[in-house]
Amino acid sequence: MKIAVTFFRKKRKKQKIRNSYISIDTSNSINIKKYEILIVLFISIFMVLNSTELVYLGSNIIEVKNIDVSKEKIMSLNSLANSDNYIFKENEEVEEVQVEAGTEEELAMDKMAQEYKDVTVFNGVASEDIKIVTENENYQKLNVCGVEITNYSTNRDIDFESILNSDEKFFSKSVDEVLLYTTHTSESYANSENYKFEYTSPRRTTDGNYNMLSVASKLSSNLNSKGIKTVCSLTPHDYGEYNSAYTNSRRTFEAQVAQDPNISISIDVHRDAIEDLDFAPKTEFKGYSVASLMLVMGIGYDGEYNKYYMENLKLALQIQILANKIYPGLFRPMIIRNSVYNQDIKSNSFLVEVGASGNTLDEAKLATRCLANLLNILYKD
Repeated sequence: MKIAVTFFRKKRKKQKIRNSYISIDTSNSINIKKYEILIVLFISIFMVLNSTELVYLGSNIIEVKNIDVSKEKIMSLNSLANSDNYIFKENEEVEEVQVEAGTEEELAMDKMAQEYKDVTVFNGVASEDIKIVTENENYQKLNVCGVEITNYSTNRDIDFESILNSDEKFFSKSVDEVLLYTTHTSESYANSENYKFEYTSPRRTTDGNYNMLSVASKLSSNLNSKGIKTVCSLTPHDYGEYNSAYTNSRRTFEAQVAQDPNISISIDVHRDAIEDLDFAPKTEFKGYSVASLMLVMGIGYDGEYNKYYMENLKLALQIQILANKIYPGLFRPMIIRNSVYNQDIKSNSFLVEVGASGNTLDEAKLATRCLANLLNILYKD
């Protein structure tokens, strides 16, 4: 079995890409159920003996605080079973074709955004524009200038008024680049007439043509069509080791930032993962079905908050308030959690959920056109 994966190099006018393939050696597979108890026991003992740091477990992530995590230190069951099953084989470099103007539906999304090029969203916000809708021990629901927010974090005193009364964020196409990467790379969508593929597991595939690699690549292409430079890292981070995905993508993020000082916005491209595989949040613009977007913000942990969380929230709010003017209904309520999601590495970072498992790849890709148009408005040259 071969999985096509595209690795993008830094581009200027043209972009060279290197096509690679991941070959999976199924002969090395292990029956994980047979060894599950022993593996869990081994990992538990290993972590206790080798680390004094706290490990935070979530349904989809392992997050580690105060430590440069290595694969050897924190390993998931899948990585233990399958870490040697993936072999990278490089092919010859090929020249990427120039970005096309856009399809009929993409151009329709562009037209909706054209008149808003000079719009501002932070203009004298008052305290009454920030309302707590409901609050309990589990979460806080707010309405911030029309943006619905569900705050699951322990920080119930986020200073939204200061954020909204500060200067808006703007960027330059001659300098500021956008980094795109996919932590949960294998997330995929429902089959459609245009995209038919086989699943590796329920609504997941290791085929880069149909999972989040494809969506991130499309967002990159849509941004490029606006003249915005991108660094699109399509390294798979959860193939065979889903629970270590954030550890793996953190290495990619840090390495890319270290070698490219022009990265100004960083986007982790996801697809919402819930139990209902047919859940398909969407809206319709100009007669076209578009997957809903959702921003997920990690402000850090109780008592040790992410130093960039206010700057990250400022960008997220600016995007979503703008979207409410141009694409009403495109965004689901923003989520804030006691996590970091790699957003503590550099300011202007966010995680975007592009639809859910019941959406189609068609709907997801069209949603990236809308997001590209929103970001384009923040570029003032």
